Amino acid sequence: MPDVAARAGGVAELGDELSLQVGRVVPHDGYLLTGFDPVTGARCFLACRNSYDAAARRRMDSEDALGRSRSPVADLVRGAFPAVVLGAGAWDERPGTRRLHRIMAADSYGSELCVALVHRGVPRGALVLLRERGSRPFSPAEATRAADLAEPLALAVRAFVTARPLRPRHFRFPPMVVVIGADDRIIGTTSTGADPLHRLLPGVYPTRRGRTADPAERFGFLWHIVYTARRTAAPALTRAPTSHGWFSLQAQPLLGGTAGGAGDAGDAGDAGDANDIGGGGVGGGVVVTLQPAPAADLLPALASWYGISARERTVVEQALRGEAVKQIARRLHLSPHTVNDHLKAIYRKTGVSSREELIACLSC
Repeated sequence: MPDVAARAGGVAELGDELSLQVGRVVPHDGYLLTGFDPVTGARCFLACRNSYDAAARRRMDSEDALGRSRSPVADLVRGAFPAVVLGAGAWDERPGTRRLHRIMAADSYGSELCVALVHRGVPRGALVLLRERGSRPFSPAEATRAADLAEPLALAVRAFVTARPLRPRHFRFPPMVVVIGADDRIIGTTSTGADPLHRLLPGVYPTRRGRTADPAERFGFLWHIVYTARRTAAPALTRAPTSHGWFSLQAQPLLGGTAGGAGDAGDAGDAGDANDIGGGGVGGGVVVTLQPAPAADLLPALASWYGISARERTVVEQALRGEAVKQIARRLHLSPHTVNDHLKAIYRKTGVSSREELIACLSC
């Protein structure tokens, strides 16, 4: 499975290939494949086919980011069994589960099987398999088969991210800022507009070919990190690998919140749903910033993806400050030979050929 993933040309192709492999043991009608930032756990890419529409995905993001789903992905990551079935065949009466079932039914899906992709304790992503309403629901045996694939799938996601050598970013733009109100309306963006986000979407989020993404699709990738920032009342950060290089996406709650309405009224049948989903019950406005990832932000994520050791990471940090090999050696109490060995190991892992190229790849 990792070999197949390494050859994928983008996240959409990755999702289709993994869906095909998994479908041989767990048939399904559609899927969502999410990649996680290995340090923060925030979403860094998403692929989907025959899946929920933009509005349903947004509400699912709210349920998961707010920890209100029956088994949030974070719980699956920490638990002993990395898979859970939702919908038909897994009914319970808790309000959060009723909300999810209604969202699924409204979008013509009857059963969902979610698998957390974890390798050696590090979450790499999640795969959600879907069956349409009226189809046979996922069984406990199928959940077990899917759970057995969790680690190979995690390795496949990592292989996809690290298969291509690290390269300097060739798409540069000023930081793009999106201000989102407490009622989830897009209040405004910076003068760069949504163009950077639109150009990067094929790297982190699938778009329909031949169509200009509507605002719901264009900003759809932001909602999960927005809801995460609201829930934690703290900045949320993800580093996204794209065909243009690595970019960072950060969501920060606005102090005091912003004026807004009650939000998504689609769940008005459950007391408190509208306020919770719209932001009134979990926080107010949020500012989201998209920019080429600064080296200080990017290096921790790269270290996890590429298997860069703590000592090698320290050497990179010194090199980014412009320190010569002898200076790094003195500062870290190592021999120059050992420092050079660390640098060579980093070049091999990331696919670069020199210190200058490495620094160029990490610099904005």
